[in-house]
Amino acid sequence: MKVNNKEEKKNIKNISDYIASSFGFNFLDIKTTVFFGKEENVLSEEKIKVIKNYAKKDGSKKIMPSRMLFYNKPLLKKSGSLKKDKIGLDIINFEGALAEAVVIKTAISILEEEGYKNIEVALNSIGDKESVKIFKKELAAYYRKNKLALKKNEIAKITKDPMELLLSKLPHLVELNHDAPKPINFLLEEDIKFFQQVIEFLENLNINYSINDSLFGDKEIFSKTIFQITGNLDKKEKENLAFGGRYDDLAKSTARKRKISAVGLSMDFTKKNKKALKLSEKKVNIHLLKIGYTANLKFLEVLDVFKKVGQPLKYDIVEEKISNQIVNALEDKADYSIIFGQKEANENKVVLREMKTKSQNEIEIKNLQKYIKKLI
Repeated sequence: MKVNNKEEKKNIKNISDYIASSFGFNFLDIKTTVFFGKEENVLSEEKIKVIKNYAKKDGSKKIMPSRMLFYNKPLLKKSGSLKKDKIGLDIINFEGALAEAVVIKTAISILEEEGYKNIEVALNSIGDKESVKIFKKELAAYYRKNKLALKKNEIAKITKDPMELLLSKLPHLVELNHDAPKPINFLLEEDIKFFQQVIEFLENLNINYSINDSLFGDKEIFSKTIFQITGNLDKKEKENLAFGGRYDDLAKSTARKRKISAVGLSMDFTKKNKKALKLSEKKVNIHLLKIGYTANLKFLEVLDVFKKVGQPLKYDIVEEKISNQIVNALEDKADYSIIFGQKEANENKVVLREMKTKSQNEIEIKNLQKYIKKLI
């Protein structure tokens, strides 16, 4: 594996760090603190720390930038030793469904490299505030019709917050909730469209997924998309490895901004490959220039190739204008660019362009790996 940037070398210690970096995530250095709260609140408190760090560095800017960040340790530590390894992935201030796809694909690539099998993604959507408002109204009505199945203290929760009843693990409520309304059935048109885009990305990446309308997580964190990643190691039973989703509302309240978005996950897994990476001193600066919706659907296939040969590929998840992407590549003194537009995506090809000579070759993605090896 090769890592070219000196700062990257300092922070990237093993294969999971490298893969996060190769998919465009930058290392986030936040001090671990002791956490005395409830175990179920760890994830939300971790994401709050991520957003606070972002707001401190970028919150005062007139136009807040998009950031792709990863951390490779617990940001909050309960007392006692940690039995599993940790990595967190977050994309901040990018509203598109592509963010979900990049986070999920990166996590799966890490797990595959660590030897996990039968990896599957469970998906759900609870929509935005308006969708949730409609859903809660229907949910409350359902519990009122079934008051006889509720205890006295539970009846009071119908008006206060019926979601507490829905998320309960008490046996009598689990049984009752089997036929309760599901948020996915009350999504507004915009939320349905967004969820369909997430699914389209996963299908184009051949990611094994299923819809789980009972997947919620902490009701205070997520809006729109929620996902869970499962898999097994060394023929052991399947286990929950990662949980995440879009947490726009939490990001807004934490950063105290009217408009900010965030999607991320927290992954707890066992690292089998803990050997230190051999880092190359050779520097090859390659930028990906992606153009159009079809290219967005498939460009992670190109990133996969670069991951396999150990060569970072720089790209901007937000920028859509090809002219701006070219300017960024030139300002960064790129040696090569990979041009990936609609035509190339449809034909499963890329254009490899040398920036100085402007010479270029059209290459099939299946043959790209051997071309890149020649460059590095």
